[in-house]
Amino acid sequence: MNFKNLIILFLMTSFLGCSRDYKIEPHELPIAHIGKEYNQTLKITGGRVIPQSFEVKDNFPSDMNISIEPIDQNEADAYNNLKISGVPKYKGNFTIHIYAGFYASGDGKLDKTYEFVVKE
Repeated sequence: MNFKNLIILFLMTSFLGCSRDYKIEPHELPIAHIGKEYNQTLKITGGRVIPQSFEVKDNFPSDMNISIEPIDQNEADAYNNLKISGVPKYKGNFTIHIYAGFYASGDGKLDKTYEFVVKE
């Protein structure tokens, strides 16, 4: 292998290392039921979430009684480990939109919208 090919190979593998695959699990949320306790954990992988970049938007009624927050606020990776919990008061199809940026990722981001279904 000549020097030029070696340089090209090195650059290609370097650029591949910069590419991240940010994921959130699970891909879909289990169905919730009115008046029954709901607990679901969410795990974000691929890098550490920047707390200041983290956003959650939902279309719940103001008194829905469902919260979305880090499992342990004191952990360094608090926004990588989330929980959705509470006792839903209303049935219907709602959305939960999660947006996060990551340390040392350039413009890397996670942008996920969940459907949150509540039945009787």
